[in-house]
Amino acid sequence: MNTISFLKLIKEELNVTLNINDLKRITSENSGKIFFLKWLTENEFIISLNFSIGTNYTFDIDNKSKSAIVIYGTVSELTESKTKIILETKYKYGLFIILIIPIIMLILRLSYGLEIPVLFFFFPIVFFVIISLIFNSEEKKLIRYFKEHLETEKITHYNTV
Repeated sequence: MNTISFLKLIKEELNVTLNINDLKRITSENSGKIFFLKWLTENEFIISLNFSIGTNYTFDIDNKSKSAIVIYGTVSELTESKTKIILETKYKYGLFIILIIPIIMLILRLSYGLEIPVLFFFFPIVFFVIISLIFNSEEKKLIRYFKEHLETEKITHYNTV
């Protein structure tokens, strides 16, 4: 495993044997889902965890999602009964603010001669790595939940048609 693979964006492509309208119907029924899905446009949607205690309290969550663990999806029709879904994550620029702390501490140390222990410089960096790993893991889990939901609902859809 690459040592900085947790910083890479996740991008997955799925081909499902459903048309876009069936896909919208299946995904718009929110009962019993582990995740929240909201259609933004005709071809774009977001998926987020229903609740993520750490990200709900730490980050400013907008009204489009229910947590900071968010996957963006785009659909395009391949044929009348086949749809391509692209799932991808975005950079979390807010996390990079954590990395500014060691720079500020270094400036204070050099400018004012403050005796800041070296250990304090590494704490924000370690914290950034841990939080990034958690986000990456949660995003992969969210994609897995979405795929499982599609498989379950696709089987149900074909049994009722």
